[in-house]
Amino acid sequence: MARLLYWFAPIYSTAIILLSLSDNQVKIVTVSNADKIYHAGAYALMTILWYLFFYSRYLTNSGMGTFKVGVIFRSWSKVIAIAAAVLCFVIGVLVELGQEYISVNRTMDIYDALANTTGIIIAVFTLYLIGKKN
Repeated sequence: MARLLYWFAPIYSTAIILLSLSDNQVKIVTVSNADKIYHAGAYALMTILWYLFFYSRYLTNSGMGTFKVGVIFRSWSKVIAIAAAVLCFVIGVLVELGQEYISVNRTMDIYDALANTTGIIIAVFTLYLIGKKN
């Protein structure tokens, strides 16, 4: 399971970065600012995946070779959650800067960055609640 967790977060993050910087933007929903919900959801999922990644690395390096994902969710780690949140925040800021300075048809949007941050906060709070519930 640990090996599988190593790949989820980097692949997902790479996909988000590439899609965010691509010039081919497909409009799926015509509701005003609906993309902010997508941003929040995407960054919430990214934060959870990086939390799982970092925690599984910690458990593997601690000599715990086999474990289930439930062990990670039951054992809340403030340090690992902060590390995942900071990494995802930095990715979000860099993507927005990339949209402004690299992408041709995309522009930086502060509200996208706020939506990303909201998703990160929701993920950390959800992980906290799950960890404290058990």
